[in-house]
Amino acid sequence: MLRMMSLAVMAVATALAALLLVPANAFAVTVDRAQLIGGQLRLDGKNAAPGQFVMVESASSAAGARSDSSGAYRVQATNFRSDDCKVVVRDGKTPIATVGLAGCTPTPATPSSPPPPPTGSCVITPQAPATRALGVATAFDLATTGCDNTTGPVQWALLSGHIPTGMVGPYFQGQTGGHLIGTPTVRGTYSFMLQVTDSLGATDAETFTITVT
Repeated sequence: MLRMMSLAVMAVATALAALLLVPANAFAVTVDRAQLIGGQLRLDGKNAAPGQFVMVESASSAAGARSDSSGAYRVQATNFRSDDCKVVVRDGKTPIATVGLAGCTPTPATPSSPPPPPTGSCVITPQAPATRALGVATAFDLATTGCDNTTGPVQWALLSGHIPTGMVGPYFQGQTGGHLIGTPTVRGTYSFMLQVTDSLGATDAETFTITVT
């Protein structure tokens, strides 16, 4: 649990770092090998900024390793998940890279069924389809009503579909909200179903759509 929380914190920090202007330099992170087989991630690359921590992120998993003095890096992780079989690679200093994962089988791109009804008073606020710009750091905020937060904030989970490549989450925001954050890197229309759970165990699910242009 502690490791998962640490990776989530790193993912949030690197996504927020994308809000800063990337300085011009001679580096542009590249990937030579990227595979995900049975939850085992291996990604090798070069041209990262030397000595920087390189993050590899899907919508729901994150892993990282520090580059060496030449900018080469290798990131390995177990129990890694990538529903669309793509990851974003970033070091916070150079332009990010989006790559596909060999050996990976994507999950269905859109939810196959309507969301189940709420089990209690905790309800996600529906939203109209949203639009986000390619390559621009952004957030997609989520709201709820009637959720109990006596013992802590509501918890969010991706049930099905794909969130935009380059964005991560869902994470809780405040006590009863949530959000997706990041920089979309692939154009397209993404539909996904999210679930919220409050401190009493009540759940609700809702389908959202984001178009990246």
